[in-house]
Amino acid sequence: MKNCASHFHFFSFSSRYHGLMPVVTGFIFCFVFFGFFSIFVVSAYNYQKIAPGDTVTLGEFVYDDDFVATTTPCTIGITNPLNVEIVPSTTPMTANADGWHYYAYTTAGNAPSGVWPSFMTCGSAVAGDLVKVDKSFIVDSSIKRGYTVTLSDFEGTTVNTAYKAKLQVLNYATIPTDADSLPTVVIKDSAGTVQVPNGEMTKDSNGTYSYSYTIGSGVGGAWETVVSVVINGETIKKHDYWNLSSSPADVSIIDITDKIIPTITANVRIDNKGTSASDFYYVYCIVSSEANLCGGNDDVASGSDTKYIDAGGFINPSLTLDGVPTAGTYWFKVRARALAETNWAASTKQFTAETPPASCGDGTCNGSETCSSCAADCGQCGGGGGGGGGAAVIIPTITCNGADFNHDNKVNSVDFSILLAFWQKSSPFKNPCVDINKDGKVNSVDFSILLYQWKK
Repeated sequence: MKNCASHFHFFSFSSRYHGLMPVVTGFIFCFVFFGFFSIFVVSAYNYQKIAPGDTVTLGEFVYDDDFVATTTPCTIGITNPLNVEIVPSTTPMTANADGWHYYAYTTAGNAPSGVWPSFMTCGSAVAGDLVKVDKSFIVDSSIKRGYTVTLSDFEGTTVNTAYKAKLQVLNYATIPTDADSLPTVVIKDSAGTVQVPNGEMTKDSNGTYSYSYTIGSGVGGAWETVVSVVINGETIKKHDYWNLSSSPADVSIIDITDKIIPTITANVRIDNKGTSASDFYYVYCIVSSEANLCGGNDDVASGSDTKYIDAGGFINPSLTLDGVPTAGTYWFKVRARALAETNWAASTKQFTAETPPASCGDGTCNGSETCSSCAADCGQCGGGGGGGGGAAVIIPTITCNGADFNHDNKVNSVDFSILLAFWQKSSPFKNPCVDINKDGKVNSVDFSILLYQWKK
């Protein structure tokens, strides 16, 4: 008669599994049969229970005669309650260096309920060291596992761009878990018409699915997406409501055509990319910081307008803003949207504002100007007697014509620049025309008169 301790030893009969049952330690009963010297081991504990679709891990720690962990091969066999062999009894188990031998099996979502007879076998009868351990378990369909299904919130899109949905399935342990089959998608437009009757999502990874739909044309407004996913035979539906802009705008600033202060002009194009005509509202501004948006009372200059654009058409306005005070770096910004929509299109262009070129009559004798070429700025030339005396500077007598300080028959940025050269100064002036109201000062009154005559 062999002693139980002379062959394989099981430190404890324990089963690790993905469920809620604790690890249970049982007792060993040794029965010795003369002739085969085999040991039949029975574990005395209640079978663990799992729900259909769960994973069970069956295993034991195995030691040799000296109670040293062994990796001697063991096998597992699993039969379902219908007496169908699911895992052949010769299936090898995985052995760790610490003696833990185990096998993980995931049941199907429709696995039959009942006891699943399972046996772990180590050694062989030929060597006299055959050990069999009952590892049976119970599948119980009454056990409910919680699943979390999340559908992304897309919010909104425009015609000719893609709507995208992403679905994720997590099991009770927050592990991404595949659905029974690929989820399906139904998309309805704002009028309730089904645009996608039964789209099939694409599997991105375990438990994660996506769907993309490009809208060539459609009715603007709130659309609805319904995703159906089957988990353990149960159908779960998730909804996503999102907005389609049917008349989307596209904006581009082609060029800054006039960079001379104080008036800046930009050449702009606004497209209607939608399928229906619409009034388009657009705002534009000049700001001194790229991060600054149009509005908020901190623009250098701003304006707005509304234009009607046919479906697929565009407008090409030349947008002019006045009041840029000094040369330097600025940003011209334009935003536009269909009047009935909420989505904006925007464009930004950086530019360097420049001062007007030197001009005779601007009150400053600079550049190549001399008393001969520009007496208005440099004074009239005068002769000096023998002692090398210099030319006398004489304030010329000039016939003024309102705010046309340089006498080119236009009131524009050049005249504004001349006004700035004498700003807040007192008479006499080299160019007496800058004192338009003849009060001996160049101030806001003269500036107001200039604005009134602007571009005239």
